[in-house]
Amino acid sequence: MSYDNPYVELAHGYLKAAEALDADALSKLITPDAKAQFLPSAPLGPLGEPTDKDGFLAVVNHLKKVMKDGRMPAEILEITDASSAGLVIAHTKTKDAFTVAGQPYVNEYIIMLWMSEVEGELKITRIQDFFDSTGTTVETIYITLRASIGPWK
Repeated sequence: MSYDNPYVELAHGYLKAAEALDADALSKLITPDAKAQFLPSAPLGPLGEPTDKDGFLAVVNHLKKVMKDGRMPAEILEITDASSAGLVIAHTKTKDAFTVAGQPYVNEYIIMLWMSEVEGELKITRIQDFFDSTGTTVETIYITLRASIGPWK
């Protein structure tokens, strides 16, 4: 699908790659010096610390091992175009997502994507991914990881 706004189009590309947990596709959309953070940071522990592109992609690769069929199916509830400020905000929710252990994975996200032109191509420079904090804590993440593939790292 094509969009009139390149910022919104890039956001949709990001969301599609994120749903597929496709680190290679995501890598092509993100600048080498991009910064990322999963929020809210307090209940997420080490996962909530700011990271660079490699750290972000490592989380995506790990999630690919945790999620059934290596995917995190989601539906887009809303896209907010704030491209005049170099930003697109997406509100998404997992849909029929399960871990490899068969546990349902239900979560809602607000994803903020900052973008800018780099060498004539629009790229994502910063990502803030807000989890549903009532459903996501360090404890629930680690329980899910241990049940699915063993300890983190």
